[in-house]
Amino acid sequence: MFAAGEEPVGVRVLTYQSSRAIKQIIKGLDEEEILSIRASSFGKIIDIVDKPSFSGRFARYMMSRQLKVKKKHEVCFRFAGQPIRFSLREFAIVTGLPCGTFPPKWKMKIKETITEKPYWPSLYGKVEVVTVASVIKMLRRRTVRDRETRIKFACLAILSSVLLPTSLNTKISREHAEAIEDLDDFYSFPWGRWAYEMLMNSIKERDEISLSQNTIAVKGFALALQLVLVEAVPSLTEVVQETCSSSESESADDVEEGSERSSKKQTLSPAHARNLDKKTEVVYVKSIIDEDPSRPLDESTLGWSDDVEDVGVDNLVKLINEGYKFSASMFKGGATKSDVERMREDAKVRGKEKKSSKAPVKPTDVDGGNCEVAAVLMDMIKPDLDRIDGNVSSTMRAVDDMITKIGV
Repeated sequence: MFAAGEEPVGVRVLTYQSSRAIKQIIKGLDEEEILSIRASSFGKIIDIVDKPSFSGRFARYMMSRQLKVKKKHEVCFRFAGQPIRFSLREFAIVTGLPCGTFPPKWKMKIKETITEKPYWPSLYGKVEVVTVASVIKMLRRRTVRDRETRIKFACLAILSSVLLPTSLNTKISREHAEAIEDLDDFYSFPWGRWAYEMLMNSIKERDEISLSQNTIAVKGFALALQLVLVEAVPSLTEVVQETCSSSESESADDVEEGSERSSKKQTLSPAHARNLDKKTEVVYVKSIIDEDPSRPLDESTLGWSDDVEDVGVDNLVKLINEGYKFSASMFKGGATKSDVERMREDAKVRGKEKKSSKAPVKPTDVDGGNCEVAAVLMDMIKPDLDRIDGNVSSTMRAVDDMITKIGV
């Protein structure tokens, strides 16, 4: 996307996910409960607690090193003169989550369950809103003692705070809760594909202009990017740094207490990554990471019905599999800083033209000229006005009928 040496220097990537939450969830479980989850499809997510935490600065560094591809559901990065592939396959490898196709009409079935016989009350009673922070407290204080229920609480908290977060104040999703009544069915559901789609959509919507901003917000499990890059470039973990600054992390969720919130954590060093990136002849890079032998994949289930042909990516993958030796000089083209500035100016012009082409209807009888507020208020009260108008009309018809009958 950007020419070599012309990559924007930003601050960090922000994301709603919380890798810290995993540590807090584990602390609330006993050994048997942890082993039970480790043996499931969520096992690798539990193991993330032993890896460097998400570094927003490192993610920002790599986001600016994307290669331009046509494929809708994968991206490629360049590091130390080598390409690194990030697709659903790589996501499945580092997370261990099922990433196959979704069951037929699964959304409709969940909606029917919520309407007809919801499972939510069996978990949380009459409580309408349950935050991840409150679930962690319940696990720690053993408010819930049934082992299977506690495991369900932990898995739902992982989904909402780590894999599929939609806000900083993470809450347990009712849809997720309905899917966990049968724990085996829950573990086999393709949560990985769902999480990957959320992450990839957020990455793909970023063009050269938005990637040039200092701070980029990314939805979904952004830590997966870092996990894949560490597998591809093991030397990235040779230098880690301790930090308690939120600028290196992804969120400020309220799941930690007291000294835990201010305790230091280990993250990748962006400075070390930059140094490695320059050593194109000596740094080992695995362009397509190896499959985990303990969790074999069925790659035939990892396709996309709406993907597009990309000869460039297909040739790149073919060369990688053939052991081709890439070099930094091969990755030519890309936008320069002046190109991005020109794109930004063009976007402003298009925005002005689009705005001027519209002919908004503005109310003229509002004092103070606050037309937008008046329009919003009018939309809000219009149903009531229509109802009143209808009542008046029906009343007038009734009066007319009465007058006709009595002959007045």
